[in-house]
Amino acid sequence: MKTEDFNLSDSTHWRLYTPENAQDGWVVLWLQGFTSTIDAHDVGNTRMSRVNNIRFAVLNYAGHGDHPVNLQNATREQQFEAVCGVYDELEKLGLNKVIVIGCSIGAYMAALLAGVKKPRAVVLRAPANYKEEEFSLTYKETMESRDKEAKDLYRQSITSDYSNNAVEAVRRFEGDTYVIQHEKDSVINAAIPKSYYNAAKHGNYIVIRNCDHTPKMTKNPKVLYDIIERWIQTIIYVTINGPDEDD
Repeated sequence: MKTEDFNLSDSTHWRLYTPENAQDGWVVLWLQGFTSTIDAHDVGNTRMSRVNNIRFAVLNYAGHGDHPVNLQNATREQQFEAVCGVYDELEKLGLNKVIVIGCSIGAYMAALLAGVKKPRAVVLRAPANYKEEEFSLTYKETMESRDKEAKDLYRQSITSDYSNNAVEAVRRFEGDTYVIQHEKDSVINAAIPKSYYNAAKHGNYIVIRNCDHTPKMTKNPKVLYDIIERWIQTIIYVTINGPDEDD
């Protein structure tokens, strides 16, 4: 396994894992959840990269890990620009067959990415959604930071026919969209993943039974992580081995 570290022009740190028999042109862009880091996913990304014979790329968003901007001063706009920046760098390396897999805020970023880039598939696991008017605000200015009750009420108000920029980006996406709901999610209202699925042109809906927002919040996290990884492995296999969009 070859592991390489890079930095974007804004000092965003990102990492690329390349297994010995990596599939030509293919890469998974792994977009982790809120406050998670490259290092927190190092073992899992190494394992999944090797098992699936596909490169994995991951980054530290603004406010995460070793990023020079701290969380309080980070904006979702900065974070999304970095996601787009890493996607562009992957294409420069000849990795133009991209599978984007995101969890929570990472799934929100993946949804937005589907509207401006052309990945082969997008996976939205326990996907979050956020107020559009707060996209350019620093975290300390957002409702999420200032008022937990208002944040919870906002999420609970989202219905399965909800629409905003992230949902509409999925609606425009021509590739396969996989939405993964965590059945016992106590953070994300079940209507949020359903709103993404209802917008998808080529949607697939998967439910991870007895799983909270993160398996860490459950009694048997390893069992649930194993189930999630097997689904991801299946999605990667189907995407790589399905009909080529250029055929």
